[in-house]
Amino acid sequence: MRSFRVLSHLLTYPEADMLAHMSELKTAIREEGLLKGKALKNLVRFMDELAATDLMEAQETYVELFDRGRAHCLHLFEHVHGESRFRGQAMIELADRYAQKGLAIGTGELPDYLPLMLEFISISGAEEGLVLLAQAAPVIATIGEKLKRQKSGYASVLEAIVALSGANLNKAEIQKAADAALPDIKSLDELDAEWKEPEAFTGAPDCGTCAPGETPIHQTNGGM
Repeated sequence: MRSFRVLSHLLTYPEADMLAHMSELKTAIREEGLLKGKALKNLVRFMDELAATDLMEAQETYVELFDRGRAHCLHLFEHVHGESRFRGQAMIELADRYAQKGLAIGTGELPDYLPLMLEFISISGAEEGLVLLAQAAPVIATIGEKLKRQKSGYASVLEAIVALSGANLNKAEIQKAADAALPDIKSLDELDAEWKEPEAFTGAPDCGTCAPGETPIHQTNGGM
């Protein structure tokens, strides 16, 4: 399911090579035909806009959205478990599922990183992959709603993922979840203050692991 690999690429830190090959990514997602209608139209519009954006500007926008605070963090268990002990067990179980399909997780990577999960779904059978995606859909939709409120084109990527999941979500509940989510942090000073104390006594991974370039994807059974 190549569409999921395309969506995975779109949610990683923008590099010149990805922007240069945007037309091939659009062709791949159109030819597979899994994504249709408004979701496809919105995604293609965003891909065109991203390809036309100056690389440095695209990278700064990405960092501002996904690396500075919790609101749009792409580590899904951060939104579900926070720093509780349940997060660690969920990570282990998800990593085991990846390993069974030959998807190796590199040092410093976390299995709940959404682009990595999309890579896993792309190499899984449709039934197994879509079951996992449907389970994650409420969290993904909530992040997408918050991106939409920020008028970010990245909201279309999350919209496409939810559409492909086939999950039947209650829009009012998603909006309520977005309202209740922790507020984003707007400055680096606030970010340092937010994480300083928890790191001192938990040692648990946090959204600082979303830094660009830290989440290469290593697959052991073939490419796209």
